[in-house]
Amino acid sequence: MPPAMGWYDFFARFYDSSVEKLYVGAREAACEALELRPGQTVLDLPCGTGQAFEGLVAGVGDEGAVLGLDLSAGMLHKAHARVEAHGWSQVFLGQADVHAVDAAMLAELRGAPVVIDSLHVFLGLSAFPRWEEAFEHLWGLLRPGGRAVVLDSHAAHPSFQGRMVNLVAQAQIQRETWVPLQRLAEGFERRELPSLPQHGGTLVLASGRKGGA
Repeated sequence: MPPAMGWYDFFARFYDSSVEKLYVGAREAACEALELRPGQTVLDLPCGTGQAFEGLVAGVGDEGAVLGLDLSAGMLHKAHARVEAHGWSQVFLGQADVHAVDAAMLAELRGAPVVIDSLHVFLGLSAFPRWEEAFEHLWGLLRPGGRAVVLDSHAAHPSFQGRMVNLVAQAQIQRETWVPLQRLAEGFERRELPSLPQHGGTLVLASGRKGGA
């Protein structure tokens, strides 16, 4: 287990109360950008404590599926509690390294073969080791015609606040996290969202579709 995961297991205890309120609007924008439809399957990685689930569940409906993966057991513990509290039978959670996720793992998690219609990567690429490789791996799981959304904070030259975000999140917000999607996607779009000093930089939402449908 990477050392950062020990920190995230601890961070999960107060993540929702101290951090997540800063991203409510961004969560809504990311879910909207996915353009989800009832019956679809969305892969949410890293899912963290499950703060995106409400919007994702609303998008895929009762017949769809939300596959939430995270490497942190502490984050997943919170996510499981959220799922149980809401009674979401269409949310399936698992612990996995982004580089190890494959079709067989997702089918086992779902209990049936799955086709990934959408990728939701929220505050992940700034923290993943080998982040460009990680995104390319996830992109390979997305079906042709599927849609991906990436959202992260970016600061080319982080201020003190940005450096604190890097420290607390074990991240590198200097990364241009939209670039792998821009290189691979059709219909790529990128926009900046309203941002707060606590974000450490500018929130950037990127979206695009996989060709070959």
